[in-house]
Amino acid sequence: MKPDVEMSLADHLMELRRRIILALLGLTVATALCGIFYEELLTFLIRPYEQAYEQLVKPESPAAPEASPADRDIEHRLEAVESRLGMNSSAGEVARIPPPRLIQGGPLSAYTVLLTLCVVMGVILASPWILYQLWAFVGVGLHPHERRFVYTYGPASLLLFLGGGAAFYWLLLPIFLSALMSPMAGIVVSGRQMVDTSFLLTDYFNFVAVMALVCGVIFETPLVVLFLARTGLVSLSTLARQQKFIILIMVIVAAVITPTVDPFSMTVVAVPLILLYEVGLLLAWLAERSSRRRQVKEAAGEMGG
Repeated sequence: MKPDVEMSLADHLMELRRRIILALLGLTVATALCGIFYEELLTFLIRPYEQAYEQLVKPESPAAPEASPADRDIEHRLEAVESRLGMNSSAGEVARIPPPRLIQGGPLSAYTVLLTLCVVMGVILASPWILYQLWAFVGVGLHPHERRFVYTYGPASLLLFLGGGAAFYWLLLPIFLSALMSPMAGIVVSGRQMVDTSFLLTDYFNFVAVMALVCGVIFETPLVVLFLARTGLVSLSTLARQQKFIILIMVIVAAVITPTVDPFSMTVVAVPLILLYEVGLLLAWLAERSSRRRQVKEAAGEMGG
C-alpha cells in the first residue's frame, strides 16, 4: 500500500475495496471449510450437553466394594429381567433420567443452525486474516504511538476474547446446562421421571452463541481497565478507590447474565469477573510505574546533558 500522502481519495476507495474483497474471500473459504466438517463442529458443540446430563445422573453415594464375577453375572441377569418387565432395580429407586436430546423443531431449523454455525465459526477461524486486512488498510495512516497501541492491544484483545469463549465452553456451559435441566429432572410420578429435559436445537445454539459472546466480552475487562487508566479517562487511583462499588456492580451483572437463579452459578460467574478487574488494576499499576521510571530516566538524561 502506498503512503497515505501519495494516495488520492479514489486510490483509498480502491484499496478499501480490495481489502474488503480479500477479507470476504478468506471468510468464504473458512466458512466452506467449516461446512465440510459441520458434523464434527456440531458434535463439539453438543458434547457439553452430554456432560451436563452425566453430571445430573451421577450417583452421589460412595462407591460400593467391587463385586465378584459371579455377583456381577447375577446383577446383569436381574437387570435384564427388570428391563423386560419395565421395573426399577429396587423398590425405592427412581428410574434413571432418560438422556435428553436436541429437538430439530421447524422444517428449516437444521439448515438455519448449520448455516449460522458455519458462518460464526468461519468468522472465528478467519479473524486473523480479516484483522490483517483491516490493519493493512488503516495501519499506514496511524502515528507511531498509535501503531504501538494497536500492536499491544490488538493481539491481546483477540486472545482474551477467545479465552473467554473457551472458558465458557469447557467450564461454565456444563454447569449451566446441568442447573437448567435439574429442576424438571426432579419431577417424578410413580417412580418415573416424566418431564423431558430436551431443548430445541435453535434455542440451544442461540444460548451457547450468546453466552460465549458475553463471556468473550467479559474477558476484555483487564484491557478495558488498562485502557481507561492509560488514557487518563479514569485515573488509576479512582478505579482503585471505587473497587467496592464496582464489585457490587459486577455481582449484579453476574446475577443478570447467569441463566439460573442458584447462588453457586452466580458465584461461578461473579468471581472471574472480580479477578479480571483486579488483573486489570495490576496491569494498569505496572504500566504506570514503568511510565514513571521512563520519565525519571528521561529527565535525568536531560539534566545530565
